Amino acid sequence: MINKDTCTLCLSCVSACPAAALQDNQDAPQLRFIEKNCVQCGLCVKTCPEKSLALVPQLNLSAERAQPVLLNEAQPYACVRCGKLFGTLKGIEAMLGKLAGHSMFQGGALERLKMCGDCRVIDIYSADNESRITDL
Repeated sequence: MINKDTCTLCLSCVSACPAAALQDNQDAPQLRFIEKNCVQCGLCVKTCPEKSLALVPQLNLSAERAQPVLLNEAQPYACVRCGKLFGTLKGIEAMLGKLAGHSMFQGGALERLKMCGDCRVIDIYSADNESRITDL
């Protein structure tokens, strides 16, 4: 069972699942579940940073248990610099909300969180006000 309101599709659960019962989708931000593969180990529940997952003990013997079921999907987020899709809108908004008051994420540094990994590096090295290790 999943709480769609709190799930940001970080996909930590997918990485933790030893049986490939939880899967992502390469084409869209989605979380899918194949019941036949689930061994009820609970690693997904323990790994979820949002506490959005819960185990539901059951035994489904129908043929559909081998087919992926969509548990959650979200709107993808586009890099504000290049437009490349990365992460989800909900995930980026959650990260911005948590880090907005942090001293290390003020001004341009907070804007970098809205960029893909490539654009963040380019932005850091093209910013004149950034300290560099070679300057020390």
